[in-house]
Amino acid sequence: MITLKKLSIGVILSALPILSFAETIDLSAAYKLAQQHDAGIHAAYNQLLAEKEVYPQALANLLPSINASARTSDVRQESESSFSGTGKNTSQFRDEGFSVSLRQPLFNWASFERYKQANKKVSRAKAEYQLAEQTLILRLAESYLNTLQAEVNLSLANDDVNAFTRQLEQAKTRFDVGLIAITDVHDAHARSDLAIATQIAAENNLYSKQEVLREIIQTDEIDLAPLAKKILLSPPEPNNMSEWESLATQHNLSLEMAKNDVAIAKKEVNINRSGHYPTVDIVASHDYSEIGGGSFGTGFRNESDRLGLELNLSLFAGGKTLSLTKQAAFRHQQSLDNLQSLQRSTLRETRDSFRGVTSSLLRIKALQQAIVSNKSSLEASEVGLDVGTRTIVDVLDAQSNLSRAKLQLIEAKKNYILNVLNLKGATGSLSSSDLEHINGWLQH
Repeated sequence: MITLKKLSIGVILSALPILSFAETIDLSAAYKLAQQHDAGIHAAYNQLLAEKEVYPQALANLLPSINASARTSDVRQESESSFSGTGKNTSQFRDEGFSVSLRQPLFNWASFERYKQANKKVSRAKAEYQLAEQTLILRLAESYLNTLQAEVNLSLANDDVNAFTRQLEQAKTRFDVGLIAITDVHDAHARSDLAIATQIAAENNLYSKQEVLREIIQTDEIDLAPLAKKILLSPPEPNNMSEWESLATQHNLSLEMAKNDVAIAKKEVNINRSGHYPTVDIVASHDYSEIGGGSFGTGFRNESDRLGLELNLSLFAGGKTLSLTKQAAFRHQQSLDNLQSLQRSTLRETRDSFRGVTSSLLRIKALQQAIVSNKSSLEASEVGLDVGTRTIVDVLDAQSNLSRAKLQLIEAKKNYILNVLNLKGATGSLSSSDLEHINGWLQH
């Protein structure tokens, strides 16, 4: 029995690591999971690889092309001549040969322009992938912080339910001994019912936010590291809006993509216009053929080499070239208009993010002081209720105000972090190191 008992304890102890709770996930760990499992970033990477193939395809149009062909066949030939008087003549022979040809473009304006256009397309694809990486960082950070806020919201809802339930019980007791009116009991009951409804909504909201995060990191168990109570927050560096606007104008990835779109559209105009231009190629070929027999002999062999220039010029294409050129010109103007619109929206978003950082800092400080004040107000209301100077409604209001201030504080911290990341993203400088910095603000 002793042996079996020891064995049972050993089995239980060995199983403890398996039964332990899931490891806490911080922002850095969540980002690594997102890099591994997020379908969006994987799709963006494959799109980058596909777009890079445009360059060798355009280069191929400038390089020589070599083609070879061969043939062989058995021929049965039957002939009849009235002059020879020999009647029908049947012969069988083999017909075979091969040819090799080479074509090297000397002048093809469309191919030259497509080669230059391919460089712009590859540059645009690289910027698009970098933007996808930054978008992943922003999506992950927002989802992570939304989940933390939902957890705090549920925790505060639970606190309110406990507090209002306790106040309801106290109100009933006071009413039974004649210290308060029945209206105070009804007020306490109403607050308690509302708190329960809020608790249910908060729990559902938490599940929803967790599902969004789970979609990105593909992890069933979500135990997140919360924000630390004290965070060393600072204003933007440099603390000058015009400098951030200048950085955004120069380095914003969406603007870089739009500028490449303009260049690509401009090259498309030249490509379509080149339909009026001639093309000149060097053409070389070697042909060989051998026929084993025939009606007029025992057979013959032919072998030839050619080297020359070939010029092609489209004289009339029904107006198609002109129409394609005009269409490309309109699209080039459209890309310019899109670039101008994007420049304006980028500056607006940069200003909003800059102001969001500075205003969130002030709001955080105000809410931290508001929490201290609301705690004092709640304590004073509870003491006043005991001595008869405050009503149950005053206590309920103070509890609600405290919970609201705590929830607004976590929301202000979330907005500060997201505005910092959006400001970095607007200038094209957002990277994983920024997540590492924010990760230092979490409890580990």
